[in-house]
Amino acid sequence: MAATQVFDSKTFCIITGGSRGIGRAIAATLSAKFGPGSTVVLTGRSTADLNETQRQVQAVAPGVNVSVVTADLANAGTLSESLSSLTGTTNPSDFQHVLLINNAASINDMSRYMKQMTASDVDYVQQYFMLNLTSMLMLTSHFLRTFPKREGLRRTVINVTSLCAIKPMKTSGLYNTGKAAREMMVRTYAIEEPDVRFLNYSPGPVDTDMYREIIDKSIDQEFREMMRDLETKNVLLKPHQTAAKLAVILEGDDYESGAHVDYFDVPDKEENTSS
Repeated sequence: MAATQVFDSKTFCIITGGSRGIGRAIAATLSAKFGPGSTVVLTGRSTADLNETQRQVQAVAPGVNVSVVTADLANAGTLSESLSSLTGTTNPSDFQHVLLINNAASINDMSRYMKQMTASDVDYVQQYFMLNLTSMLMLTSHFLRTFPKREGLRRTVINVTSLCAIKPMKTSGLYNTGKAAREMMVRTYAIEEPDVRFLNYSPGPVDTDMYREIIDKSIDQEFREMMRDLETKNVLLKPHQTAAKLAVILEGDDYESGAHVDYFDVPDKEENTSS
């Protein structure tokens, strides 16, 4: 593994799902720690929202170049073009650290249970996994080929995962399955590419559009009430909080490559410094 430090070095970073929520918060938080001349590439389906993330990143990290690539990673027909657009004409030798954050994800239709799915849902299921699983595989492999092993180059790949990867939740069967599969994918990459740092980061319960969608649309009352309790009991996190914790984990760099690390597994930085 390269000795290059995680932050303050010249970094090339791709963030999928960078248009809002956790992706936007990660973009702003990490970019502020990158070295001068770093490049951040934001991708998502909403140009307007990506432009807002770009504005926020530039406000906190004026020395970082920020570009926006509007792309639908669920579209198999344009995926190859989308992947090429994300790395563009980047010269790998220009950077000391390259970082891929696989954050893009969607919740499945929560108006029914798994047993209610039929053969007529095949296209829907394939489209779901195209965004939530297949595109991540293709992007990660493209990223590693674009930035091959080189002396002095640090390579980091992060999968934003979920508790649902290890604990199933009702009415979110495809989401549970996709998250579990993504984690195994990352663990496999980790043993095949030992010089790359891989992390499955579980951000904890976060107040995002997806959280609100679960409360509004899940037909399972127990699940809805459990999610509502997170806010009632002040357990629900804000995106900037989980982004800050990810920065702490990356800076500490003491996780096993490919491991599942939850927000609550790691004390806040202030707690670390006072202990």
